[in-house]
Amino acid sequence: MSQLDLAALQLDRSGKEPLADQLASAIEASIASGRLRIGDRLPTTREFASALGVNRGTIQAAYRQLGRRQLVEGRVGSGTVVRSTSPPADRIDLSSLLSRRVRGIGEESALTPAEPVVADFSRLTPDERYFPLEEFTRTLSAVWSGRRDLWQYAPPLGLHELRREIARRLSEHGVDRSAEEILVTSGAQQGLDLLLRTFTDPGDTVAMESPTYSGALALARFAGVEILGLPMGVEGPDPTPLLGRRVKLLYSMPERQNPTGITTPDPRREEILEAAVSAGALVVEDGYEEPESGRRPLAATKPERTIWLGTLSKDLVPGFRIGWLAGPAPIIERLARVKRTADFQTPLPLQAAVADFLKAGADRKARQKRAFEVEMRRLSAVRALKAHLPDVSWWGGEMGNPLFWLHLPSGISGRRVAETAAARGVGVAPGADFDPRGEDRPNLRLSVSRVDKRDVDRGIAVLADAVRGVAASAGIHGMPVV
Repeated sequence: MSQLDLAALQLDRSGKEPLADQLASAIEASIASGRLRIGDRLPTTREFASALGVNRGTIQAAYRQLGRRQLVEGRVGSGTVVRSTSPPADRIDLSSLLSRRVRGIGEESALTPAEPVVADFSRLTPDERYFPLEEFTRTLSAVWSGRRDLWQYAPPLGLHELRREIARRLSEHGVDRSAEEILVTSGAQQGLDLLLRTFTDPGDTVAMESPTYSGALALARFAGVEILGLPMGVEGPDPTPLLGRRVKLLYSMPERQNPTGITTPDPRREEILEAAVSAGALVVEDGYEEPESGRRPLAATKPERTIWLGTLSKDLVPGFRIGWLAGPAPIIERLARVKRTADFQTPLPLQAAVADFLKAGADRKARQKRAFEVEMRRLSAVRALKAHLPDVSWWGGEMGNPLFWLHLPSGISGRRVAETAAARGVGVAPGADFDPRGEDRPNLRLSVSRVDKRDVDRGIAVLADAVRGVAASAGIHGMPVV
């Protein structure tokens, strides 16, 4: 049996070190001190998660770390047991070989709702049930079998017909770019990585909305840049921190900002661009879904200073990994050069099939088919939030918007609420995931893009119980019991 004192384990939930790393270090210290001996069984992931009030994925990540250090092993019928009191002498010390940038990437995985899953509000991805799979499969088969030119390397910027179609789509929103001013990438994540690698060195300053997209934060941290936060409000990001600063890049999502769901009005967009000019920044406008507000994109107002970052992942199909960068030709040519150091091309047959798919308007038909269901889910969420969490306000959640950014009462840990809800089968994204400093904050992001409307009310009811439980454990009273 385990000699591990669960009550003595102290995890810093407000710190930057991932909980899995903290837990692995604590268990390793117990092994080194002799409190845990060879053959001792560690608690099951379920027992451990329940005792510490964390998600089972955190425990699993810690056990994986210890397994790689050859300190524990999984045995059929016995669970996870201690196999050694010290790492083997000839073991490679991986930690001494890792770069400082890699050491800054935490291992803790996203919070996965426990089985049975009640509702997973944590993911901002489209519901694949509304994608015209058969139609796209026919398109892909036709281009693959009928065009031998797709078996070769791609042009440096990507397939011309796809770039031409993207240019046409952008022009509908006032962003005038030729096909030669567009670079096809393997998703928006690669596009943003290329921008950081091309235009920043470690220590340079990059401005980002606070909170902002967690994937952009991960790339910025890996690049070793200083992140200048622009606080989000109901009118969008506050550009004031840019004044008097020199900044290399400004990353912004004017339309349905992730995670807050806020669409920035035109006057604030003008202020952001003016501040970017004064800071000498190149503006990166993340158009992760087609603009629907009718407001003028940043790239239409300041085309010489703005790079458009587009993708099909959030709005249509994540698995395609098709994204693009659109901007002035000298910038796009330089980005293409950098892209070729990592990969020669985004798969040509997929580019050709997507080009035909977009040309036929099949993506917009799929969105229209999905839009009604998303709106029904959104309305269900609004009713459920008002019923089960009447004292909690939110941003986003207006007509057609699947994102809700919840403002919990001060003093409540968003991370702790997310862990508690996940243990009960409900997935939500904690505010810490979107904070430039990685700090815990009393916020949660809910997305109804994939949750069946029949599960929305029950899921939010479970979430409300988690909020009240965490509030009570923090000594916060006054949360209503509904």
